[in-house]
Amino acid sequence: MVQAPARVAWQRAAVATAAAPTAPSVLALPAAASPTAAAGPTPVAEPEAGATASPTDPDAVLDAVLSVVADRTGYPVEMIEPELDLEADLSVDSIKRAEIAGELAVRLGLPLDASGELDGLSTARTAAGITGLLVERLTGTGDTPPEAEAAAESAAADDGSPAESTAEAEILAPQRLEFTEEPLADVTGTMTAGSAVLVLGGGELAPVLADRLRAAGASPTLVPAGELPTATADAVVLLDTLDAQQPPLPDALPLFQAALAGAPGTVVAVERRTEGAASGLRGFFRSVAREYPDLKATLVEVAADATADAVSDAVVTELAATEREPVVLTDGGRRRALRLTPTDLGALAATGAGPAGEGQSEAEAAGLDRESVVLLVGGARGITARFARTIASASRCRVELMGRTPVPAPSEDPATAGATDRAGLRSAFLASGLTSPAEVERLVGAVLAEREVRATVDALRALGSEVRYHCVDVLDTEAVRATVKDIYAEHGRLDGVVYAAGVIEDKLLAEKTTESFGRVFSTKVDGARAVLDAVDVLPRGPRFAVLFGSIAAALGNRGQCDYAAANDALEELGRRWSTDERRGLTVHWGPWAAAETNGGMVTPALMRSYAARGIKLIDPDEGPLSLLRELAWGAPEVHAAVYTASGW
Repeated sequence: MVQAPARVAWQRAAVATAAAPTAPSVLALPAAASPTAAAGPTPVAEPEAGATASPTDPDAVLDAVLSVVADRTGYPVEMIEPELDLEADLSVDSIKRAEIAGELAVRLGLPLDASGELDGLSTARTAAGITGLLVERLTGTGDTPPEAEAAAESAAADDGSPAESTAEAEILAPQRLEFTEEPLADVTGTMTAGSAVLVLGGGELAPVLADRLRAAGASPTLVPAGELPTATADAVVLLDTLDAQQPPLPDALPLFQAALAGAPGTVVAVERRTEGAASGLRGFFRSVAREYPDLKATLVEVAADATADAVSDAVVTELAATEREPVVLTDGGRRRALRLTPTDLGALAATGAGPAGEGQSEAEAAGLDRESVVLLVGGARGITARFARTIASASRCRVELMGRTPVPAPSEDPATAGATDRAGLRSAFLASGLTSPAEVERLVGAVLAEREVRATVDALRALGSEVRYHCVDVLDTEAVRATVKDIYAEHGRLDGVVYAAGVIEDKLLAEKTTESFGRVFSTKVDGARAVLDAVDVLPRGPRFAVLFGSIAAALGNRGQCDYAAANDALEELGRRWSTDERRGLTVHWGPWAAAETNGGMVTPALMRSYAARGIKLIDPDEGPLSLLRELAWGAPEVHAAVYTASGW
């Protein structure tokens, strides 16, 4: 590590560099991308006489990384080892790493990418890994031009201080949008003569497509199902997704990764539109398109009864097309794209909240009253807890909550009760003699989770609702079935279900593992399926089931191909569950402003960053009311909607 004088000199350079203003990257939609930090660096002392340091010196950069991580986590610098896993041991997830990356980039004078972060930096999971990437960028051996080093060096003589961002987050009632089909122009071009095309899988269809490609002037190479491509090509066609007996993800992840590793210009996958297939490929391809901006990645959905010739024609057409459409629907030669279109629920929905705007008329229209029973899975924390409070306030209905957090004790241990936030809890556990950040984080997380569950239960009871909390793992189908059965036995009815369970393990597609993808995908999809299957066998099942999705499914998001796919797959589960008597609805939420809880909501630091980038946030009071209106007046045949505060 560098000596103190050198460290101070480097920090002076970092502070001076951070003084230079940069234009925010304004996004049209809040696609949940990981933003940069908005907070400025901590003031530093004057350097000792004669002290010098290079901003590209690895030791100095590591010192800076450790300093920022310490500031963000509250742990002493000496407790943060360079090889410590920031996510597993310090609860520094990809969003927090993006904040750290953004602050370091600003300090060092490195340019941010279009998403507002230093591309790739937030994927590093250790301080040593972040340091290595920074040194590469600063010395010009990575992807950042060498002039970034010069900018950092020249800042050493500047005594300026960074200006604190004065932007305030704009918090609004969410806008409602639906996917609608839009015709695409006919493809008049042709494939480039001699284009090399890899055809992956496809069975008997593969040679039919190969003949069609040769007729179009291309040079196809067939790769049998189960084999990963090793050659490079101008385009890759994945046919293994066409007639998969099971949803292709997550098992097909290595195939997609291998296809993308060859840096083709175009990737096309084909899927039949078969009822009940919850593949999640739409959300997956939307995320691929965001992670690979120079790639033309398209999921082609063909009719369920499309012939081999029809499928081949559709593939060749998309290979020749010039639009960068992540999802194309085609049958009979007609090509359509899916567009998010603002839609409303009519005049009654706009005025039906009553003078107080607290949702009583919506609850009544949705059939919710004091005798009704609503089950919220993952509903004791975050935005689902906000909805639970809203329906309790509007209807006094009986609420059953299901989550992974252990059932909390009636009151908290006095040893931690005085610590009001995460930082205070860390300090309390450190003061008790604990020296392992991983153990401290585990205990802090457990205390905060129990506090949130306890607060939600207390709030619901204060609003006049009967409430019970059940600790259940949604992937334990027997436990889910038993809990649903118990709820029905207790009340003799179950009127509605809200499913919001999920996990996030953000990482760029090329770095994801099948196991991690599977955890994210199964918690959403298999968990939702388990709950829907459990309520299906009740003598009197619910009238509605709301599945909480994400804007990532509708727009795609870098680092979230698994999360986007999982939330996209919810749509088909809800559609399949629906009948004339009940409605399955997936709501893809944009980011919510922070309230008293942060589960599913952005942190205050992210709120500042979103504000600087022009991204609006959902009002945590208006969000639940919008869902009540949807349940009250939404068309039964609509099975997916997007609610977000930002315009286009």
